[in-house]
Amino acid sequence: MFELAYTLVDFAAAISFLIGSILFFWAEYETQAIWLFVIGSVCFCLKPTIRLVREIKLLEMGDTEDLAERLEK
Repeated sequence: MFELAYTLVDFAAAISFLIGSILFFWAEYETQAIWLFVIGSVCFCLKPTIRLVREIKLLEMGDTEDLAERLEK
């Protein structure tokens, strides 16, 4: 579930930035573009949060092997 959430947040950030960038071509959509950049930024902040929650769960479960694998990469 953590990997799926991480990928979905990554995708949401990318789409937000892409659409926001396109909207900047028209002055009347500047406010919407700014909001999409803010949403994309929040998504990028969620990514390390998801990783941290996953690593804490692994540690609580005693799954230090998977935790060590993540730390080696």
